[in-house]
Amino acid sequence: MSDLPITKRDVSVASAPVSTSTPPGWQKFTEKPDSTTASVVTKALQDRTFSMQRMAGMLAQRSASERSTMSRLIVAQLRSNAALDFLKATAGVRLAKPKTQQQVPQTEDGGAPGRNESLEALDLAAPGKGAVDLVALAKRVDDADDASSMAYLKRVLADVNAIAGSKTPYSQLRRTALDDVTVAGQAHIVDQVGFRTASSKRADQGGLSTQSDIESSYWRTSFGEALQEFAEKLQADGKLKEGDILVNSPRVLRKLEMVLEREVRDKLTIHPLKGETGISALRGAAGSSLNWKEILEGIGATPSAYQLYELMDPGEARPRPRVRVDAYADLAQLITSSAFSRLQDIARGKGELAPVCAMVEHLLLGLTDKFGPERSDELTADALRSLSRLLDIVVEEPNPSSAMRAVDLMMDEIAVVLAVAKNYKRTDYWKTMQDVLLKRAPSIAPYVNGKEIELSSHLMTSGMDALGTALYIALSSRGTAQVSRATEKVDYFETGMLLGKLKKGETAKPRKDVVVAALNPSTPFEPPSTKNLVEGVLEGLKARKRDDPPFALILDTTVEDGLDPSTGRTRLDEVLNGLKGAIADGSLEVFLCKSFQKYASFGTGKVAAGDLTVLSKMDGYASQRTQAEARLQELDLDLARHDEGQLVIHMLKHGNQDEQALMRAAAGNAEFVDKFCWPVTNTDLGSPYVDGIPLLLRSKPGGEIAALFQNLALVDWRGSFSFLRTSFVDLIPGPWGATDQQGDWYTRINTGHESKQAMVEYFYALGHLTTGMPPGAKKPTGQVDLSRPMKVVKEHWDALDGVNDADDADIARYRDSIMASYCAFACQNVLFKPDVTPMLIAFFARPTTGVSIETRRYLAGELLSRTNLTAVQVLDDRTLTGLCGQAMADFRIPGLDKPDATVTLAALCRAAEVLPDWSMKPFAQALKDKLKPGGDSKEARRLLELIEGALKA
Repeated sequence: MSDLPITKRDVSVASAPVSTSTPPGWQKFTEKPDSTTASVVTKALQDRTFSMQRMAGMLAQRSASERSTMSRLIVAQLRSNAALDFLKATAGVRLAKPKTQQQVPQTEDGGAPGRNESLEALDLAAPGKGAVDLVALAKRVDDADDASSMAYLKRVLADVNAIAGSKTPYSQLRRTALDDVTVAGQAHIVDQVGFRTASSKRADQGGLSTQSDIESSYWRTSFGEALQEFAEKLQADGKLKEGDILVNSPRVLRKLEMVLEREVRDKLTIHPLKGETGISALRGAAGSSLNWKEILEGIGATPSAYQLYELMDPGEARPRPRVRVDAYADLAQLITSSAFSRLQDIARGKGELAPVCAMVEHLLLGLTDKFGPERSDELTADALRSLSRLLDIVVEEPNPSSAMRAVDLMMDEIAVVLAVAKNYKRTDYWKTMQDVLLKRAPSIAPYVNGKEIELSSHLMTSGMDALGTALYIALSSRGTAQVSRATEKVDYFETGMLLGKLKKGETAKPRKDVVVAALNPSTPFEPPSTKNLVEGVLEGLKARKRDDPPFALILDTTVEDGLDPSTGRTRLDEVLNGLKGAIADGSLEVFLCKSFQKYASFGTGKVAAGDLTVLSKMDGYASQRTQAEARLQELDLDLARHDEGQLVIHMLKHGNQDEQALMRAAAGNAEFVDKFCWPVTNTDLGSPYVDGIPLLLRSKPGGEIAALFQNLALVDWRGSFSFLRTSFVDLIPGPWGATDQQGDWYTRINTGHESKQAMVEYFYALGHLTTGMPPGAKKPTGQVDLSRPMKVVKEHWDALDGVNDADDADIARYRDSIMASYCAFACQNVLFKPDVTPMLIAFFARPTTGVSIETRRYLAGELLSRTNLTAVQVLDDRTLTGLCGQAMADFRIPGLDKPDATVTLAALCRAAEVLPDWSMKPFAQALKDKLKPGGDSKEARRLLELIEGALKA
């Protein structure tokens, strides 16, 4: 094998004509791919006598397994830039004839699938299309390298169960593994694995989930103890003094001019912790009665967690033997694998995971950009192996929620690869942001390219930092804090908090030529109007005098929608198209402020950074000061070269199109929830759906909605929005001027990328119960007393039973999911759990394949757990028959005339069959001890078989 390159920047120069047929040794290489036969083919590529692109195309004509093996062999022997060029060529070619998964055989009646004991927990039912017959599926060819084969499915399923069954989160396992392969200066990269800027508030998440030793529900405002841990460590290193406050930049002192009186500000000093830029210590605040936390959060002074990690890195590593790795070959194998080909197929389909898989595809292929990964780095190679493992889960795991968890975990591994390579520079950020903006607002492209409008983008530590910086730049040139709000009813509520802190009355003649607005709402009670915004700004310009500073529009663009089919423009393009003339003539400056923590980070919350983009007249006298101040703010933050900056630039450059695709898909779920799952008639109960925005606010008569949301075990609880999986944020203020009582505040639903069935299962029961709308009702019947939840649930269940399929097509389509939703609500809100057992037996007494696997597993666990069966001492024929009788009396079991013990056993079997062994094991022994059925029914034998399998796992 040829030697690996000494440096990734060596240059190979073409020295001979390029062949258009096949390279020497090709036939032997195809017949027996190994390092020997590969060496002949590789020589032609290394010498540039055969086209890299043609070779990549030829390999793409072969099966995924062959392509992957042969690509790795070639890359492993290519030196320097030749290897990187081949990687780039490979990334540009899809598998020409992918081995797509064959039509999966299904049972004739769409009922319970045939069973295969090695696949008890595997569910391949497509919503609305019946169940998969796994017995027939098992007859497929067992090609362990083919991602569509049964052998591959079995292997991945075993891996999923091993990860999911662990009480240790995957992120924690990864930090332990990576810690063994670090070199000096890489410890902080490992420590960042699992860190999220808005961690889940759900406790005890093991298995396939993120976890960090330093967590925060929302880093920008709720870092609390997390930041204290950083500060204590930095104090121990002598970098901080008692009473110091950590802030993101030396320039914070200038921004404090907006909110502090001079006598307070004059007592403050600021000291960068390293060099002259980046995270700094604010001194002189000790002893003051001011709420410094609130003040500093308001101007966006929260420091970057990633820079803090770097500051704490001791720069040392344990001595250990070096292992020879080839990250180029690993990456080649990954992007040519059968699993990656399946990912590309899913991305081009119409399923709920299509936009998610498209995003993963773009980010992985983007790893070939610039100089690629650090070729001989062990940390990088380990991350690529983990990416391959997680990719298998994404394309094979039948539970979309688990697949999205795997995608979330992939972001950590991508971040590791990028942090080690450090390929991106500040200029990459500038160019990428300009390309993205001109793609989304093409109406200003002629003005930017024609040098009439100067466009500059600046990486900030958060969206609030961008907003605070824009306000400082605009206000510091005016000596006034008078600001008008053109879109107050759709602004972030934090905007009002910040503006409320601004100093007042420091000028004799207040002016309102600084407008703060939001492109789209995060509390969507009213749809945004770009027409009104543009007209308002143009009207304000009429009062501007010749020597006045340029009018300033500060526009929050965090929530960016896609093209409006009626206009062919994005909302951002509509605004800038209407204002481009005023920008070009120097009368207007526009500040675009964006948080990357939201949709721009693709629903993972891996970064907290933001962007400030300034649009002003090219070479205008007043605008030169504005542009210079924005650049100085960015330079003092010094983010682009750090780990967070690397990930942000990569996501923007290679996945910018996915931000809006993900939003559109999630918005479809929000519209569905608003219309079918939880319709509301007035703002006291919630916000209407705003076109293209995947956010809804909900309340209930009497308030106190937050506690009911917290009981939704299948819905994630976050401190922010825009995640891949559906989540909620509680305690959101309503329309401006609403009550200050937090009990009357709203909860914001952030719809994710699960199926419509899952949306029904999450929200239908809660929505219809809180609004007093039984299934089939066309309007609320009045406030419902939920102090006796089981009584109300039964009433709604009976109402559902009375709705004929022919009378309501939506109820007919989602009937099973609606029943599952009421079952879940009862499990989560009925205090005496055994009261729910008959309802669950009635649910599992019939086929449940129309319900998502995640919900079925949740309800199965509730039914089989000792908590639900605690009042049952023994499960003999009498008890089993009695449980069936209760289920029939209260919830009706179709086709059953009298109670039957085998029906209860069949329900328990259905529940046990959907649970993986690790999930059933905790209560299997107690169930076995209670199970004393009479006779020898097939249901009893099957249930005992499943229990024994769980106990042996």
